[in-house]
Order: sequence, then C-alpha cells, then structure tokens
Amino acid sequence: MFSINGKEFIWKALMSLIGISLISFGAALSQTMNMGLDPFTAINTGASELLGFTLGNYQLFVNAAILAIILFFDRKIIGWGTIFNLVLVGYMIEFFISMLESFIDPTQFAFIVQLLITVVAILIFTFGVALYMDADLGVSPYDAIAPVITDRVSASYKTVRMIQDIIVVITAWILGGPVGVSTFITGFLAGPLIDFFSNRFTSKLSDKVEAKA
Repeated sequence: MFSINGKEFIWKALMSLIGISLISFGAALSQTMNMGLDPFTAINTGASELLGFTLGNYQLFVNAAILAIILFFDRKIIGWGTIFNLVLVGYMIEFFISMLESFIDPTQFAFIVQLLITVVAILIFTFGVALYMDADLGVSPYDAIAPVITDRVSASYKTVRMIQDIIVVITAWILGGPVGVSTFITGFLAGPLIDFFSNRFTSKLSDKVEAKA
C-alpha cells in the first residue's frame, strides 16, 4: 500500500481523505443531535473524559496502540490511509462538533426530525468508511480488527464487525460515553451498511481510479 505510482496515490489519497472527512462529519452530526456517537468514538469519548484528555489526543494514543498490535498480524492492510485516519479523525470530529454546535440547537427539532437527521448522519458515516477502505491505502486501526479476525475464523466480515461494535458499545456505556440511538444503530448495522456501499459504489470507484492510473 506504500508502493503505488504517483498518480494513483494522489487519487486514492483523495478518496481516503474524503472518506475520513465524511466519517468525522457523520459522527459529529449524530452527536450534535444528542443521539450518541459511533461505538469507537463513544468509548474513546467516555474514557478520555474519565482520564482528563481531549478526544483528539486520547483517540490518537489508542489508535497508535491498536496499530502496534495489528502490525503483528497483517501489515498489508496498513498504509497511508491508516496514518491519515490515526492522526485526523479524533481532531476532525472535535472540529465538526464545535462548528455544528455553533449554529445548530437540537432542541429546536422534534424528536422524529432529530432521528431522521441521525439516520442521514449514520449513512454519511458508513459511506465514508466504505470510501476510505476501498481507497486501499490502509484502514484505520479500529477497522483493521474485523478483517484480521475474519481472515482467521469461519465468519463473515459483517458478523465479526457487528460483534466487535456491540462489545465496544457495551464498554462505552459502562465508561459513561455518549451512547444513544446512533450508537446502537451503528453497532448493529455498520457492517452491513459498509458492505452495501462498498459493493454498490465505492469499490467500483476504486476500480475506475486504478484503471485510469
């Protein structure tokens, strides 16, 4: 993943960075609606508040720790996209939350409107995950866990990812993280939605980028 030609790298890096931006915006939009965060960000938010760290700094540390473990099992899924995600996501979520909260008051919306906006946020989030994963520049340390396990057990990616997210949701709740409707929906449906977007859209886009490079 570190050894592709310059033109292909530029296009795939753009895919990866757009995907990371969508992930961060989707997570921030959901939190702004007071509907919780995705499982990984929820657990990191809960832990960071308990320990007195900012989300960006804590998530950077946790990602680095997970990355160190993943490197022992499957280095081929680690690349520039992994580095982009490791460094940027936590800080970008903080930025988007600050930006959205400056002009959006969720209390002005009826619950059903908040819920619909949250569904849109989850779709944005999971599309972003599919986009940066199919850029094939490496996945985030957290998203690398399910593929590593899938390669070693007789279970589908969707099943492994769902179990992973549910375990993290429970832990996030125990730590007092922002667990809400969005957290549970993402915990159960992130895997299937990422799979759907990858099969229908983002993997085809990646193939076109490779063909043009």
